[in-house]
Amino acid sequence: MNLKPIIKGFIKYFKIWWIPIVSYFVPFVIFILGLAFRRDFLVNTSLLLFLLNVLGSMISCVIQVIIRKWYLIFPQLILGGLLLYFVGMILMYSTPDFFGTHKKIPDNIEISEPLDSIPKQSDFDKYDLVLIGELGSYTYYTDIRPCEKGCFYIKAFEITSNTSLSGDRLKERSKIRVDSNSSGLFSRDFTIYEGSWGDKYGARLELWFDPIGDKLEYKMTERNFIVEGWMR
Repeated sequence: MNLKPIIKGFIKYFKIWWIPIVSYFVPFVIFILGLAFRRDFLVNTSLLLFLLNVLGSMISCVIQVIIRKWYLIFPQLILGGLLLYFVGMILMYSTPDFFGTHKKIPDNIEISEPLDSIPKQSDFDKYDLVLIGELGSYTYYTDIRPCEKGCFYIKAFEITSNTSLSGDRLKERSKIRVDSNSSGLFSRDFTIYEGSWGDKYGARLELWFDPIGDKLEYKMTERNFIVEGWMR
């Protein structure tokens, strides 16, 4: 394999001051394509290439100083700084999340929409786990009465891929501490972060119980729901 053209290309990239500036066009186009086709991997690739180009621009600035063309670093620094600020604002306030965009909701299983109001006793005649809410913000209810002290909590998985949703954050946010004397309905708010508003997909919600002491946690019940992610 002839590496000379590759090496010459790297040298030109660092030595010719305008090449790092023009190179910002590549991640920008990939980012736009990611938004257009609603693909996370394109958006993530564009951000990686952008950060690599920022690093390359910094190296190029050093080289311009070494070859006594220090005045050429200013357009690189100004444009790089503006673009870094712009991308930082996107990541901080509106990072695209297309997790649920291309997911198919299975039609061969029992799956329910969350309720839009506080559940009634009749809602528990068939199920021990009831969900209300929308837009990634949910509240689960259960009428199961534990026979020991411990904690209820929720695990959630996207149905088609069995991908875990919101990980350890979901476990901590959904915990309900109970004891053997507790009665009535138990409820707790939680958030599903994967996906964006309007991109609905199927999720399996599992209600688990973690007893106090050295006992193993165990699953109480499960149910399938149509959910969407919280748009950060």
